Amino acid sequence: MNDRRLTQYDRRSFAACSAVAVTGGLFSGPFVESQGGEIVAGSVIKADAAGDGVADDTGPIQAAINKVGAAKGGTVFLPAGSYRITSGLKCRWSNLRICGEGGASVICPTGDFDTISFNADHELRQNEIVDLAFDEREKTGGFTLAADSVANLTVERVHGFDGWNGWHLHNFNYVTFNDCRFEYYRGNVYGKASGGGSEGGRSDVLRLFGVVHAGNGSSTMDGLDIDGFVHTVSGAGVYLTNVGGRGLWARNSIHAENNPSFFTFTDLEADYPGDEAIRLEAGEHFYFNNTMVHASRRAAPNIYLGKGVEGVSFTGGFSTGSHQSGIEVEGRSVSLSCMHFHANSSPEFGGAKRKYPGILLGEHSRDVVITGCHSGRESKENWQLCGCQIRNGADGFAIVGNNFRHGVTKGVVNEAGLGDTKLVANNI
Repeated sequence: MNDRRLTQYDRRSFAACSAVAVTGGLFSGPFVESQGGEIVAGSVIKADAAGDGVADDTGPIQAAINKVGAAKGGTVFLPAGSYRITSGLKCRWSNLRICGEGGASVICPTGDFDTISFNADHELRQNEIVDLAFDEREKTGGFTLAADSVANLTVERVHGFDGWNGWHLHNFNYVTFNDCRFEYYRGNVYGKASGGGSEGGRSDVLRLFGVVHAGNGSSTMDGLDIDGFVHTVSGAGVYLTNVGGRGLWARNSIHAENNPSFFTFTDLEADYPGDEAIRLEAGEHFYFNNTMVHASRRAAPNIYLGKGVEGVSFTGGFSTGSHQSGIEVEGRSVSLSCMHFHANSSPEFGGAKRKYPGILLGEHSRDVVITGCHSGRESKENWQLCGCQIRNGADGFAIVGNNFRHGVTKGVVNEAGLGDTKLVANNI
């Protein structure tokens, strides 16, 4: 069983924690074995677990967590091995670090529970999960990581695979994911951030750097679900692929006091989603740079901006191969600049050729500016109805200086007419 587990992911050690523990380069205190003796704050405790993939290591790991918590902080170190657990590891203290040796330190949960959870009757601060892998093929429910009412939580160089759900944060402040991969999960969502709801509260500052959520398209899991009062979400190099459901989804289904707002994403890539690659239903101030989305596989556009959305900017990047349009806009104050739209209305996954445009402005859209965009490519077959279609009822639009001439049946189909607040000019 061990050999099979250790071939499922990159076995390179992301950080040799045992060596660093001795030299003091990563931790603030001495390395302390967990057998007996007083544990002081900042200690590094090596869990007395078998790590053979057979014994139940839940108790020894939880005991190490409890000792570090009682000492007001420190590190629980899991050396290379496969750690089978049969119930969740509960973290109820601040200043707690759980660390392994990268892909060589594998937690293997069995059952329906959250593998690691941070939850207490007070806010938990300054916690970290670093250099661990999670082989969750024997999970039947729960999240790999769940955290409620946390501040300054860091998840770094973590790899989870074959799990149920990935991670869920609620009512948090300043959480960072860096260089993490969650692959081939089977539940409902890879990553979920929520704030507020019936019990109140809010969430602020979620940072995602080099995060991969990857599926095989067989489930309907969403890639990244932002729900409710969640403000200030930033991402760079986020990759959502084959997730089965939606890629990035912003909404307020929990009826929080405020909607998701203040998003900034650079180099977001979302391809082969089951539904929309990006779906924004509620909120304001969304900024995307160099966004690359491709091939929604069911009856949906690649990008959907709902009428509850205001203040959205896309600069650069492309939207291609969608079942329907490349982007559908029903929201307000939207700017599209220097984007490429081609090969949408694709028949690849059952769509109809020349039924949908590259860009669709819906009847509720208001104050939309589109400039410097290309819809269609000379060197590629293009199935789009037209470069841009403007539905009757749309208002406050300026479609200026775009190239809609390649591979489409028409440049602009304007059903809304022209006027002082409706401008279509200087397009080719």
